[in-house]
Amino acid sequence: MLPVLTLIGSRVPELITGALLVESVFSWPGIAAATVEVATAVDFPLLAALTTLATAAVLVGNLLADLLYGLFDPRVRFSDM
Repeated sequence: MLPVLTLIGSRVPELITGALLVESVFSWPGIAAATVEVATAVDFPLLAALTTLATAAVLVGNLLADLLYGLFDPRVRFSDM
């Protein structure tokens, strides 16, 4: 189960990238399409905010995967860290 959790946690960046491609190709409104528009318009403050949001999503995905290790594997204890 632990490899599955690691895989799910590491796939968050791919979800963001996939959303970027799908929203761009099909012209759907969304955060990823806004990121493309902001990057082409060279709006650095909004681009920095959207990049920070994507980074936070990646960090939260990895953190949740690490925390779920303790639930699925009794050998993992958080007191040893």
